[in-house]
Parts: sequence; C-alpha cells; structure tokens
Amino acid sequence: MRLRNHEVDMLSGSIVKGLVAIALPIMVMNVLQSLFSIADMTVLKIYDTDGGYSVGAVGACGSLIVLITGLLIGISAGTNVTVARYIGRGEDQRVDRAVGTAILLAALGGIVLAGIGISFAEVFLRMVNCDPMLLPQAALYFRIYFAGVPILMVYNFSASILRASGDTRRPMLFLTLGGVINVILNFVFVAGLGMRVEGVAIATVISWAVSAILALIALAKNTGTVKIRRSRLRFYRRELSEMLVIGVPAGFQQALYCIANVIIAATVNSFGPDATTGISIANNFDGVLYQIVIAPSLAVMPYVSQNIGCGNPQRASKAVGRGMLLTVLIGATIGAFSAIFSWELSSIMSDNPAVIAYSCQKMVIISSTYFICGLNEILCAAMRGMGRSVIPTVVTLLYMCVFRFVWVYTIFPLMPNLTFLYLVWPVSWVLSIGTMLFFFFPTLKKLVSMGKGDAQKSLPLRAE
Repeated sequence: MRLRNHEVDMLSGSIVKGLVAIALPIMVMNVLQSLFSIADMTVLKIYDTDGGYSVGAVGACGSLIVLITGLLIGISAGTNVTVARYIGRGEDQRVDRAVGTAILLAALGGIVLAGIGISFAEVFLRMVNCDPMLLPQAALYFRIYFAGVPILMVYNFSASILRASGDTRRPMLFLTLGGVINVILNFVFVAGLGMRVEGVAIATVISWAVSAILALIALAKNTGTVKIRRSRLRFYRRELSEMLVIGVPAGFQQALYCIANVIIAATVNSFGPDATTGISIANNFDGVLYQIVIAPSLAVMPYVSQNIGCGNPQRASKAVGRGMLLTVLIGATIGAFSAIFSWELSSIMSDNPAVIAYSCQKMVIISSTYFICGLNEILCAAMRGMGRSVIPTVVTLLYMCVFRFVWVYTIFPLMPNLTFLYLVWPVSWVLSIGTMLFFFFPTLKKLVSMGKGDAQKSLPLRAE
C-alpha cells in the first residue's frame, strides 16, 4: 500500500495516535466550517438594517438545508467505506474505479439537489412554519445556497475519498482557506456593498468553489493511495452498487435525523420570531459541538473498514473502544463549557434578551449531553465500517424519527414548554445506543471468531 506523509497507517501502530491524527483535522475542519457560519450571522447582526431578523431568516433554512443535503452527504460515507475497504484489501484498481465513480456521483447528485432546492424554496420553508416576516429573505438565501450545492457535494466526496486513506490534513487546509475567503467576502458583500442574506450566501458558495477546486487538484496530482484518473471517470456498476448499499442507508439515517429536527424546529417557530432567531443562534453553537463529537466516529469508520478488509477485526474493535473514550473526554469537556457560557456565546449574535434567553434554553440541555450523541455516532460508524449500514438506519428511524414524533405530538403537549421539548434529544440518543449495542456485539463476535480469510469475506459490502 502506497502511503505518504499525509496518510495514516490504520493497519498497524498506535490506534489512539492514528485516531487522533485522523479525527483532529476533521474536528478542526468541521468546527471552522461551523464558525464560518457563525461569522455569517455575526456580520448580518452588525450590519443588518432589518430589525435583526436577517439572522433568523438564515437560521430558518438550517434544518431544511441539512435535511435535503443529508442523503448525498450520507452517500459520501459509502464512498469512504468502499474506498477504505479496497485499500485494506490492497485492490488498487478498484480504489481507482471507486474514486472515479464517486466524483461523478457527487456532481450529478448535486445538480439534482440544486434543482429541488431552487424550485421548492418557499414550499419547504412554509412546511416548517417559517414566520412570514422572515420568508422572503429566507427563500432568497435558500435558493442561492442550493445553486452551489453541486460544488459542495464535489468537495464533500473528494474529502471523503482523501479521509479513506487517512489523509485529513489537506481537506482541513482546503476548507480553512475557503472559510477565510468566506469571511472576507462577507464583509465585502454585506458591509461594503450593502447586501443582506444574499451577500453571505454568495460568499459561502464562492468559498465552497475554492475548497472543491483544491481538493480535486489534490486528487488529480496525488502520489499516494487514492488518485483521480481521467480514464476512470465513469460509473462502474460494482463500485457504484457498493457505495450505494452503504451510503443510501447512511444518507437516509441523516435525513431521518433531520426530518424529526424539522418537526421540532416547526414547533419552536410557532413560539414567534424571537424563538426562531434564538434557536437559530443555538443551532450554530450546537453545530460546532456536534462537529467536535462526531469527529472520532469519522475516524473510526475507515479504521474499522480497512481492518475488516485486511482480516483484523480485533484491531477494528479496539478502534471503536478508543474512539468512544476520545468522544467522552472531548465532548463532555467542551459541552460543559458551552452550557456554562451559553449567555455570553449567544450575545455574540444578538442584543435582544428574549432571543438570547431562547438560545440559552436549548444550549444548556443539548451542549451538556452532546457527547451521548457522539457515542451513538461511533456505533453507527462502526456498523457501517463492517458493512451493516441498514441497522443504524432502522435504529435511527425508530428513535430519532418515530420516537421524536411521538414526543412532539403526544408527550410535549402535556408540558408545553421548550425545555421539556429539548429533552427529546438526549433521551432518544440513550435509547438508540442501547439498541445499537444489541446488534454491535454479536456482529463483532462473529468476526472475531473467524479466521483472517473468512473475516475478509464475512461482511461484504451488500445489503443485509
């Protein structure tokens, strides 16, 4: 296997060091992405002349944006698992085919999503009870954002391919550069040219373009394990099938998360524009914490996939345990900080005490328990790495979707206050973890009990 300095050897050496080497750049990259989103809203707050509700207009799009993009972002997880499995098996030709297939899939999938988002912006926003005061600006932001989704998808898939080989530093650098450009353009468009939500949306799309171009150049010129080859830029049936078998359930899992969160957001929106703006602010900081707690799971997934591919399930199991430990240590510490300083953090983006209070109400509950979500994501990533992507999707359907619907429509009315509403998140995470463990241990035991050759073939990338 052709490893280079920017790639991590997942098949030997210290697991903790390897996980940290992969997770830390992912964490930094994703946190920077969330911080750049916060910068968007902060610039709007400073220069907004619309009563402060431009922030709410951008935030009103948040849950819908995640919902509609979740499916193809999940498929990028299928790309990660497929490429990592082929790397573990030493099948270089199939690695090349998977890379070419993934790039085309990202571009075409992004075009489809762009068409959907642009065409149905107002329809989607009305479905989540977007306040009429916010709707025109929210729809404008939504359309510009989705016009750039093909670019975003190409970057996400390219970064996923690089991560499959253990290269997380370069995607981090590419996103960082794009984010810096995003912040600069925010001031140019909003402060200099007097734009509002359209300014931050255009700046965001341009920053994606910079990151995507750099990622594609890296893959084209790469001398390591993964590389874009012009002759391989086509759909290969086997590689595409294996990506979709892992990725589509993973994508539906993300979409199911978001469907329930859209329902919760709609419930919050019914409390008025201050509540909408407040939860929008809280979501930005929760988004930062989420990116921190899921980073170990994004490192665990290729670790498990590569080691299953080379027939070493014991090492894959150790990677899962180490990943859980990292999640608890990092997530609980930063989550406590976020909860304690929720008022100070929220006041960065609003001067309205009512808005800040709504933001803090959510942050205190979610921030202090987000590490539980991270543990759940570790188990989901491990099951996907072992080729069992349907199980996390079904568990997500039960607890992150059905259970949350029941909570919102039957339990919440008994105590109709937002604090009680927000408890649905930690409760559903705990229930999901218990169920995931029920499937994880038998699957792992089966792999450990097999010989090396059998373990390589026992969990092929096919649906259960």
